Amino acid sequence: MTRRYSIELIEEHDAANFYSIHLDKEELSELERFFEKFPIGCPYDEDVDTIIAWLDKIGETGALERYFRHEGRYGDGVSAIPIDTNNLRLYCIRLSDRILIFGNGGIKDCARWQDSETLTEYVEMLVDTSRFIASRLANGTLYMVDKEIIGNLTFTRDEKK
Repeated sequence: MTRRYSIELIEEHDAANFYSIHLDKEELSELERFFEKFPIGCPYDEDVDTIIAWLDKIGETGALERYFRHEGRYGDGVSAIPIDTNNLRLYCIRLSDRILIFGNGGIKDCARWQDSETLTEYVEMLVDTSRFIASRLANGTLYMVDKEIIGNLTFTRDEKK
């Protein structure tokens, strides 16, 4: 199955801009879909609060590398927030200290994301997206200026399902 999606700006902060993957035919971005899974009063309130606190800190200080747990392959920029809880993972691509692209995430139900059917899908989408972005940055059809990604931010990806 081929899936079209785009990267869209969702929040601007002093030190970093937050982008998120938005799948075609979905009302919400992947970041919004992540938070929708964990409403107030759910068993993961503390974890969600921790993630929100990290997002606030990143917005104020930048997407510094030490704030992230590397999750993908070396060099692809795929990471997880937060680094200080073991229950939930929110996956993202750290393009720079000033640009983050969020995917989705969920309950950490295995020792490694590769062993979780749900989490694997989210991480692999970001790995592919990172590769697409790197290719477009290299050929000049996409470029970054300060906190902005400029160019064609629409992608098509073959999914295994």
